[in-house]
Order: sequence, then structure tokens, then C-alpha cells
Amino acid sequence: MTAQAGVAIFFVVSGFCIHLSFETQGGRWGAFFVRRFFRIYPAYSLTLILSVLLLAINPGLNFSSGDFWRQLLSHVFLIHNFSPATIFGFNAALWSLAVEAQLYLLYPLLLALVGRVGWRQALGILAAGELIIRGLDGSLQTMGATETLTGRFSWMLANSPFGYWFSWTLGAFVADSWLKKREPLPFGNSRPSLWLGLALGCHFAKPLYVFQFPLFAIATAALAGRCLAGQSPGFKWPAHSWSALQKIGLWSYSLYLLHEPLLHVYSHVIVWAVPTEYRPAPVGFLLLLGTWLAIIPLSALWYEVVEIPGIAWGRRISRSRALSADDAAKTAAPASAVANAQLGHRSAAANTLLIAALALGVAGSLFVSYQFSLRAALKRSHRAWVLATSPDPAQRDGALAVKLAEDACLQTQYRQPAMVGTLAAAYAEAGRFDEAIGAARMACTLASQAGDEPLLQKCQAMLKSYLRHEPFREPVAEKPP
Repeated sequence: MTAQAGVAIFFVVSGFCIHLSFETQGGRWGAFFVRRFFRIYPAYSLTLILSVLLLAINPGLNFSSGDFWRQLLSHVFLIHNFSPATIFGFNAALWSLAVEAQLYLLYPLLLALVGRVGWRQALGILAAGELIIRGLDGSLQTMGATETLTGRFSWMLANSPFGYWFSWTLGAFVADSWLKKREPLPFGNSRPSLWLGLALGCHFAKPLYVFQFPLFAIATAALAGRCLAGQSPGFKWPAHSWSALQKIGLWSYSLYLLHEPLLHVYSHVIVWAVPTEYRPAPVGFLLLLGTWLAIIPLSALWYEVVEIPGIAWGRRISRSRALSADDAAKTAAPASAVANAQLGHRSAAANTLLIAALALGVAGSLFVSYQFSLRAALKRSHRAWVLATSPDPAQRDGALAVKLAEDACLQTQYRQPAMVGTLAAAYAEAGRFDEAIGAARMACTLASQAGDEPLLQKCQAMLKSYLRHEPFREPVAEKPP
């Protein structure tokens, strides 16, 4: 439900900002699409590269597979929202950016429709379309018909821009009404709490849950209309918080792009550092919130180093398309104005420092990802096996073997039978036979569940040694079980 509300707010705000920008910058389609491309795609493409690198490190990618190239090409062309196999690939948050880009392509068609029938009738047409699409998809899901040809087509339509067109257009309608001083503003006389209550009610009524998204969007449009009309939303932000909120607003696109892969990276650290028994749901949530102490600074650097130059490139190319000096001045959206001000006042040394800081942050994230990858866990487990079972006393070190084996098991959440078997051997070498017996029994259970008969037999043989309070020795080949 939180994700539904968040994306609905995002689309309404996007529709508002895009229409406001287009109308105040001369209404030139060429300049509009150039600016949109450079505002979005440079930061998006670099985020895509980073996401692929992080996945290649942990858990790993098969670059020669058809699935990888299908994922990559669909993301490069921003069409990955059209298939269940690609919509959440690489970086799950990016599906809504694909829909957003497709809504930009529909924007000229929207204005043509508005020019023919007016805003209210156009909204009625789009609302009917979105509700029909959502209702059909929800009905097929309820009937379990999602794998039929009709079900697949319905799913694709629901996740296409047509499934969100009305919600996005609400923001554009509010912007147009505000610019042209129409009163009252759309939904300005309705209470946002009413629409919010209807959206929450749909969440708990299964046949209606598919309609909560447009209801959240209407609630957002109603709140925006009341605020623009000068009506208090009923709460006040502390005065000192506005500066921080404005900064986060500037970084919001980078936060959106980076938060998913970085949360994935740093969640491994939490799993390793805090055992499950000390990590109930509320504590786990608070620990995940703590990862934003790393995500926010990296996103701020991403904005400075990647987004701002992209905005500036878009402006330069817009100007080169024979815009007059007057029009060129209008091409600066609020974010672009900030970008130019910062670019103009930043020294080469400051730029170099920011780039170096971003490179260090990215390298640190890649390093953390590797340290908690299966590959790194296997290396630790193999080293622990040698330290615990080597026939050469000079090579054995029970305490270090336990540390390495525990780290490997924590990283893999005690789900790899061979690694748990290595941990049992390390405990035995350290003289901790009760723990060795418990770990060996767990390894036997995991090997049995995995259907790995040779590993099961080896773990059972090791268990017999531990029951006699004897450490296990690998007679010849120093390989983990």
C-alpha cells in the first residue's frame, strides 16, 4: 500500500511539473524532449551500469545468457515494464521510470485530445480507460487467469502508461488550472482525507484494491489544489526543516535511482552484523533506516556529479536548436537554474573533489557487495576448512577457522549445507563439540533437503567423529565437504 501511494504521488507531481515546465518554456516539442532526455537518461544509464555491476558481483550474472541481454536491452530502451520477466530486473524501482518516459511520449497526444474536447472531458475519457484496465486486470487476477493470453495482455496493459495516464494527467490538469488562474482548482473543494479514506478502504476490500492507485492520485491532486489555493493542509512543517526538505527534493531523483541497489548491498551488512534472534521486525526496520546514512550522501554526490551536467547539456543542445535568446532564458526549469548557478560557482578543484568522493562511494559499495557475495563466502569457507581439517598441525587454527566459517554462514544465512558442515569442523577443531554436533546435524538436514547424497554421507561421517569428541581430519585433499 505504501508503494502504491508513493508512486501515485510521484506521477501526480510529475504531471504537474512537466506541464508547468512545458507551458512556461515556450511549448516547443523539440526543446522539451531534448531537455527531458538529458534530465533523465544520463543519470539513469549510469545507475543501470552500477546496478548491473552490483548484481554481477552479488549474486552474479550470466552475461552470455539470452535472459541477461533481454533484460539489458529492455532497460536501455525503457520498455522493461511490458514483461513480468523484466519489469523488476536489475533495479526494481526503475519500472516506474519506464512508465514515466512513455507518458512523455503520450504527452503530445494528451494535449491534442485536450485541445479537441477540453480538460474535463479528456480526464473523463482517461479515467474510464484507467479504471477499465485496472478492473479487468484485477478480475483476471482474482480468477487466477493471469497465465492465459487475455491475462498476459491485461497485465501488460495495466503496467503500460495507459494504466497510469489518468493519474499522471491529474497533475497536468492542476498545473494548467493554476497557470490560467481557473477557480476553483481541480478537486479544490473536496477533502483530500475523503479520497485518502476511500483509497485505504480499497486496500482492505480485495475486489476493489486495484482502484486504490487512482484514488491516491486524486487525494494528491486535491491536496495540491488546496495548497495552491492558499488553504492550509492542516499541519505545519517546522520552519528550520524547509532547507533540508528542499535539498532532499533536489536529490530526490538520485535517491529514487540508487536506493534499491544500495539497500540490497547494505542489508547484507545488517544480516551479517546482527543475528536473527536480535533482529525482530521493528529493529530490522530501524536498521534499514540507518542505511540511508550512506544512501543520502551518495545520492547527493550523484546529483552534483551526474545530474547537474546532464541538465546543462540539455540546455546547451536546446539553445543550439536556434532558440532565440529570450526563449533560451525560458528553458531553465527551477532545477536547471540551480544547476547553472552551481556549475558557474564551482571551481575545478571542487568538481574534482566531488568526482573523487563519488568514485570512492561507488567503489566502497562495490567492495561491500563483493565482501558479502557468495564468491567471497566460499573463499572464507574453504580457508576455514583447511584451518580446521588439515592433517598438518602447523596449518590448523581453530579460532580463526570458527571466525571465517561463522562469517561465511552468516553471509549465506546458514542455508548452504557445505558451509554449515565447515562450521561444524571449525567448532570441533576449537574443542566446541556441542556446537559442532548441532552444526553437523543442521548440515545433514540441509544436504538431505537439497538431495545431495554424497554430501549427506560425508556430513554423517563427520557427525560420528564429533559425537566421539574427535575433530575431523581431511586425509589427502584439503577440500570442503
